[in-house]
Amino acid sequence: MKLSEFMSAAGLDDEQMAALLGGCTAHAVKKWRYGERLPRPEQLRRIAEVTGGQVTPNDFVLEVPEPAEES
Repeated sequence: MKLSEFMSAAGLDDEQMAALLGGCTAHAVKKWRYGERLPRPEQLRRIAEVTGGQVTPNDFVLEVPEPAEES
């Protein structure tokens, strides 16, 4: 699950997510959500903890292809 998907489902904005994670800014969270930056390893660990494992480090680096439509 992408960070933005988790945040939408949980009703969290960038500032709220940053507060839950601690040690980062809302601006950093926004950059992560839009794929402009990758969180540092410690931040990746915190994201996995805060999201209960729903957002993992792989979610930031692996692109899951859309299922192909059958003709």
